Amino acid sequence: MGVQLTKELVRVDQVVGEDKTQTVVEGTITLPNGKPDIEQVISAHATLDTESLETDIIENKVIVEGKLDVNVMYVGAVPEGSQPVHFVESSVDFSFFVKIPGARKDMDVRVKAKIERHHHDHHDHHDHHDRFVMVSFDPNRPREIKVRIIVEFFVKVTKREKLEIVVDATGPEDLQVLRKTLNIDDVVGEGREQAIVKSDVSVPEAKPDILEIVRVEGKVEDTDTKVIHDKVIIEGNLDVGVLYVASVPESEPQQPVHFMEASIPFTQFVEVPCAEEDMSKYVKVRVEHIKGRRKDARTVTIEAILRMRAKVFETKILNVVVDVFSPSEQLEVEKSLIKVDQVIGEAENEIVVKETLSVPPEKPPIEQIFKTRAKDEVTEYDIIDDKIIVEGSLTLETLYVADVTATPGAPLQPLHFMEHEIPFTTFVEIPGAREDMIVDFDIDVEHVSSKADPNDNRKFEVRIVIGLNAKVTKMVQLEVVENVIEPEEEEEEEEEEKEEKKEKKKEKEEEEKPSMTIYIVQRGDTLWNIAKRYNVTIDSIVKANNIANPDSIMPGQQLVIPRRMY
Repeated sequence: MGVQLTKELVRVDQVVGEDKTQTVVEGTITLPNGKPDIEQVISAHATLDTESLETDIIENKVIVEGKLDVNVMYVGAVPEGSQPVHFVESSVDFSFFVKIPGARKDMDVRVKAKIERHHHDHHDHHDHHDRFVMVSFDPNRPREIKVRIIVEFFVKVTKREKLEIVVDATGPEDLQVLRKTLNIDDVVGEGREQAIVKSDVSVPEAKPDILEIVRVEGKVEDTDTKVIHDKVIIEGNLDVGVLYVASVPESEPQQPVHFMEASIPFTQFVEVPCAEEDMSKYVKVRVEHIKGRRKDARTVTIEAILRMRAKVFETKILNVVVDVFSPSEQLEVEKSLIKVDQVIGEAENEIVVKETLSVPPEKPPIEQIFKTRAKDEVTEYDIIDDKIIVEGSLTLETLYVADVTATPGAPLQPLHFMEHEIPFTTFVEIPGAREDMIVDFDIDVEHVSSKADPNDNRKFEVRIVIGLNAKVTKMVQLEVVENVIEPEEEEEEEEEEKEEKKEKKKEKEEEEKPSMTIYIVQRGDTLWNIAKRYNVTIDSIVKANNIANPDSIMPGQQLVIPRRMY
């Protein structure tokens, strides 16, 4: 009687290769018309979104192209009494390649990147640097800023493969089947979309009228996502911050710069063919571009481009057949080696970081805080039993209006900027996670708020919510059953074969006397190995020895191996 195999088709990502590399990005930012010349650079800030990177594979090589967005805040060369602080936003393009043997055109590429810190001790008074951006400014060229940024990239190439995996075998009554449970992500599909969110927002009542908009920034918050047939629906809020020069009557104190916030709700969807309701998803939404236009003294028209990416997968639990044998029939088993990422678990956690910070001594005290922005940088992550621990630091950039009355005679430069660093540690529990496994995680600064200390104008408090989402996988190499063949016997040879078999059986039986075999369990033995060695069913050993738990046999234990019945 033949052996029937049941197979299941799964899609898995096989890892082809990965590499880490650094590249130096350099560029010149030229001031747009209408902006005053530069007197002094206050700060520079670079951001890189790995989602916007373009990748291309040519044989054994991955080409990565992208752009860094650079924001520079500077003091303009303007007449006294007018608004001296200006922003310029620009971008710097880059392109480089990494060698990954085996990479081919039809494969998938994943890129992670981080902007490196700069360590240097000396710079002349025209040079300015934040920890991530080197800025040099030549007073003889007051409309140009040179920037230099070091970026580290991690590039991984995977190949989506369809595997036919044997999940069941039936046949002779005494067929013994060994299975192993695999937990894998069957990737259904991925989709990307761009969407435009446009809305008018009003100035809050307590705030003055708008004369001119200085800067607009946006962040997507509170996203709620769900999978429906062929689509992923994303609902969320676009939180907008507008920095503007106020229009106030001459009689009132001239505090020219104000900050207002607004929230714009949106609903969008990403098409992912074959997606269904009960599947898992990974969704990322980011603001690719945002601009604000003064509609009238109390209204700003906001227009933003959102880029959305959704990946839908099904976590499948497969009982893979790794071996079969039958005491009554001789079977030839063909096996193949598969490499898959076994999912150990996934979880998320939120922590709140609270800190009281002081204004650096060289800066004036605070009258009002506009906005604190936080950027996370992960310095270390570890897997210790059942836990993923992530350590890093938050770079806080705070924009505030200075209390200029506190320093008589000081130039009226109302808008100031300060930077602080706060370390953080967060963790998430994933049962089964061990040191040698692979962890993939996202850290997200979900919320930042800051308020000045009412009793001390040189202190302020910040509260930051950090979200951590982590997934642990283990690369499993497994020999699985691909095919089972019963040796076909030619008609004329059949009788001879049968005779030969009988003789062999007799010889074996002679060897097997006395009629009872006692086997002493060795380290690493399983009932499967012992049964296969003596060509008997597991069940017959269990019954002959009254074994309560077939998965638990101890080294040194004596087992009676029953005789086979022919």
